[in-house]
Amino acid sequence: MMSHMRRKLALFIFLLTVALAPLSAMADDAAAKSYDGRLDNYPQTVTLDNSGTALTYFLFVGLGLIGLGALFKNARRSHLD
Repeated sequence: MMSHMRRKLALFIFLLTVALAPLSAMADDAAAKSYDGRLDNYPQTVTLDNSGTALTYFLFVGLGLIGLGALFKNARRSHLD
């Protein structure tokens, strides 16, 4: 009986952790960061634009290539390879 209760508790904690994980990953994009422009010889402080999504696309392409590589793996390979 106690083992069944522990499993339920562990499942509840796992589901709660998974459900609340996106809350800790939220970013505050509304606040623009101000950098000291004097380091780059600007007369006043400057603000940099938000970054793009190119790095994410490169990551997706790389993961896609890894996934496609598994599709074309030889099925007759032995464990000795």
